[in-house]
Amino acid sequence: MSTNGNSGGVMLSDAALRLIEDKKVLSRQSMPTKRTPQILETKILPDHERQKILVTGGAGFVGSHLVDKLMIGGHEVIVLDNLFTGSRKNVEHWMHHPNFSLIVHDVTEPIRIEVDQIYHLACPASPPHYQYNPVKTIKTSTIGTLHMLGLAKRVKARILLTSTSEIYGDPMVHPQPESYWGNVNTIGPRACYDEGKRVAETMMYAYRDQNNVDVRVARIFNTFGPRMHPNDGRVVSNFIIQSLQDIDLTIYGDGSQTRSFQYVSDLVRGLYALMNGNYDQPVNLGNPDEYSIKDFAFKIKELTGSKSVIKHLPKTEDDPTQRRPDITTAKRELEWEPKVSVMEGLEQTVTYFQSVLDEAGEIIPTGPGATKPQAQQESNKRPRTSS
Repeated sequence: MSTNGNSGGVMLSDAALRLIEDKKVLSRQSMPTKRTPQILETKILPDHERQKILVTGGAGFVGSHLVDKLMIGGHEVIVLDNLFTGSRKNVEHWMHHPNFSLIVHDVTEPIRIEVDQIYHLACPASPPHYQYNPVKTIKTSTIGTLHMLGLAKRVKARILLTSTSEIYGDPMVHPQPESYWGNVNTIGPRACYDEGKRVAETMMYAYRDQNNVDVRVARIFNTFGPRMHPNDGRVVSNFIIQSLQDIDLTIYGDGSQTRSFQYVSDLVRGLYALMNGNYDQPVNLGNPDEYSIKDFAFKIKELTGSKSVIKHLPKTEDDPTQRRPDITTAKRELEWEPKVSVMEGLEQTVTYFQSVLDEAGEIIPTGPGATKPQAQQESNKRPRTSS
């Protein structure tokens, strides 16, 4: 055994020196995983520039992509997630990194921590998942937001709330500007999410006006991309999973209802720009390209070369007839607009879901009814259906 180095007068073996060098390399990049095979390099920031940033819901679909951007930027990132819809797999490529930490915790319970910024994403976002436990969904949006605002007040951190286009309900104004107050059924099946987010926005501005908390509010429209939960029951994930397995593409209603879909990288750029800009009013973040659900189903069927047959089922209650963002404010205040086309994004997302399907062996799509998120399965294991 050779002893070529020393540390504090102690001679180190070649193996120890290699271990130190490997650790240094790993502190500057992500670790390739099945979910995130590419290597993401991280900046080395001086202490006075590096921020400590909390991301609630950071192990989820959108949250994990935001974590990637913050880690690449050289910041210290703390993910707070109860893993109800999130997954360790979404952030496992950062688990080794000294700037990253994961705290398994529910935002409906208080937590004391020192941070500079808070991205508050925690809340199930797909109808089947947020309807599974509507009381808990309301608590997450209200009590959870209250706890995060209290934390922001105590440590003087800026806080960004990810609100939703759902606060517009079934809109009577099209496209929807931030000035539109919405058309929401307060007692319908979607109300636990819609009204929870509306109250969360109210609390954000109450804390701003009464306690001088620095707030930001993003109203997010339909978003898709890699790391979407395969059983979230949303349009993009269901259509792709069904197409890849050549099973019926299920449309609820006649398919004339419209949606606008943005790729996740565009959303993350928007969230980052909003957090680090000076504008503190609500901002729509979405892609104005609008598709009918029926046309969107045909696009995915064509893209995947699927033999699936389109099947119409009864329309779900309170399903909005149209949804399209007016992004004038985002363009003016953030200099932001989508860069990734829907078709470009779909190609990336289809590739991702094919890899998930190859690992799982089979994925059974989620219907419109309330259901608990299914754990993502290991290879060749059939996922259990909801009871």
